[in-house]
Amino acid sequence: MTKKRKTRFEGDPQALRDWQMRMSFTYDDAAAALGISRSSYAALLAKKNPVFIDLRTALACAAIEQGIAPLAGMLAPYQRGAK
Repeated sequence: MTKKRKTRFEGDPQALRDWQMRMSFTYDDAAAALGISRSSYAALLAKKNPVFIDLRTALACAAIEQGIAPLAGMLAPYQRGAK
């Protein structure tokens, strides 16, 4: 039986900064678009090279940039400060 390997993406924090600039997002906008807190987004940018970027984040960045809408259903955009 073969063990499945988890897919990991290593990138440079500059890739996220570049994506943020292409999208004309502030820190808050970028975090909200990815459904994470501002502090979590800032932590991704603060890491040394290479930074671990999970598949969900990598795919979300690509989908947002291409204008692909999220799945229909009970998804709601992250609202900073909302409970």
